Amino acid sequence: MSKGSIARLRMMKTMPTLRGIRYLRASHDGQGREASVESQEDEGEEFFQQFGIEHVATFCDNHLSASPYATEERPEFIRLRAALEAGQANLVWTFDHARMLRDLKVYTQLRDLLIEVGCYWAYGGRIYDMTDPADRRATARDAAEAEGQSDTISINVKRGVKRKARAGEPAGPVAFGYRVHYDPETGDSLGWLVDEDQKAVIREIVNDCMAGKPLTAIARKLNERGVPCPRDRRWDVRLIRNLVDEYKHAGGWARLLARMESDDCRALAERVVSRVLAGETPRNVSRELNKDKKPYVFPTVWDCRKVKKIALSKAAAGLRQYHGQVLTTTTTDEGGNTVSVPVTVTWTPIITEHEHRTLTARLTRQDRGKLRDGQRVKYWWSGIAECGVCGAPLSRSKERNGTGRYQCRKTGCVSRDQVRVDAWLMEQALLLLERPDAASVFRLAEHASKAEEAEKEVKTLRAELEGWRNAAGAGKVSPESFASIEPALLERLQKAQERVDRATVPPILSTVIGPNAREVMAQLDITQLRTVLRTIMRPQIHPTNRRVVNGLDTTTIDPGFRFTPRPVPTDGADAAA
Repeated sequence: MSKGSIARLRMMKTMPTLRGIRYLRASHDGQGREASVESQEDEGEEFFQQFGIEHVATFCDNHLSASPYATEERPEFIRLRAALEAGQANLVWTFDHARMLRDLKVYTQLRDLLIEVGCYWAYGGRIYDMTDPADRRATARDAAEAEGQSDTISINVKRGVKRKARAGEPAGPVAFGYRVHYDPETGDSLGWLVDEDQKAVIREIVNDCMAGKPLTAIARKLNERGVPCPRDRRWDVRLIRNLVDEYKHAGGWARLLARMESDDCRALAERVVSRVLAGETPRNVSRELNKDKKPYVFPTVWDCRKVKKIALSKAAAGLRQYHGQVLTTTTTDEGGNTVSVPVTVTWTPIITEHEHRTLTARLTRQDRGKLRDGQRVKYWWSGIAECGVCGAPLSRSKERNGTGRYQCRKTGCVSRDQVRVDAWLMEQALLLLERPDAASVFRLAEHASKAEEAEKEVKTLRAELEGWRNAAGAGKVSPESFASIEPALLERLQKAQERVDRATVPPILSTVIGPNAREVMAQLDITQLRTVLRTIMRPQIHPTNRRVVNGLDTTTIDPGFRFTPRPVPTDGADAAA
């Protein structure tokens, strides 16, 4: 509908007074190729003046997509539809068709709404009457074209991402340990360069993990020195949503504000929540806060999860991922065999291949939670030695006279004097470490790749076992058939896990074996000492019916050497040694 057509209709008094809403939208456009919401607003104001349209309201969704592939809702678009349904306006204006939508499904819904409320749609310098079949066909063609453009953009983006991945180029947020290097003339990214300060943090974490130190101790040390975390005090969508969730509970919100270090932080938190509740998306809010260099209201601290994530960083290990999988390429080894190797990346790795494989096998073990030492561990064998009756771990308990005992944690099946057990088992450990053939006993020459292969086998067997269990639960496999299948799978799974354990010997073990084992072990801290002991032994203490005066019945204690055959313990009824 042209300006002249509107004027004629008004003279005939068949054209109502136009009351319009302007809707502005722009996707994230770092290159500045799209019309910004500011330029759209200027264009809309000029259009309203030209056609004599009364301005009712403006709704703006900035940095939000309207395509079928969008991952976030457009809050202002929802408010626009509500305003039209309420009859607040009889015209809606957008800069072009695609500013309103790029989805045919959304177009159909909007078209029906505009017809129902008797509203015009203006874009591209024209006003469309949705009750007019010709205008409906024109807008439908534009809608189909806009959705097609979204499909084309999506396909091209996916191709570009895949090409960059196969070329070993970085993508996404810059990984901890690196910084982006930009072309000084064009401003385009030239890839990642190593950030020396962050590299030092990564190397410290990796070295400590390789030495067997607990993640809690590493995190505590970094926090005590005030080492910044990855994305230290930067805002993101998750943090903003957490604030909004806390705001819904008065008591929790009050406690949260009380924990903040200053009135400025409390005021900032209030403003952030108010903006989200007013309709802004958490992504937009976080982007603007980071752009304005507004720090997060709480300082970020290291914890086990962050330390583990850095230690297992695939980017720092020079591994390029695509859809969650490490990209590989085929090559020929020295023996002429075709092998699969990771693609060569364009940035400098900080973690070696050997370190990454070792830490991956060690820190992602399924039974790791059972073996993790806390910050307050004090005793050599608590949680490592096991009850010979029920298999429960032994813990250290204190007698009334002040002496300590290792006792079955579950039901108290067995109990032994702590000091004597410590002395005897430590002597067995030292004798094993001092053996001339200790290196071959502990298989120190095995390559860490065997650990990765064994870990893959463990995951495959677990998935197979879970599949059979699901099939049995769904009635697809009879209980009798499952009962015959499960034992063999469990046995294979146990053997595969044992191969993982043997192939992931901690590096600290190589420093203690040999004739000086006693001196080296005496210099280790408690967590390192327990790492060595747990690696080479899993003692089992069995019941005894013998009373040994001022001694220990060692015939019922199995040292549990993990790399040599276990001796068969003697049987007997339980009695205190």
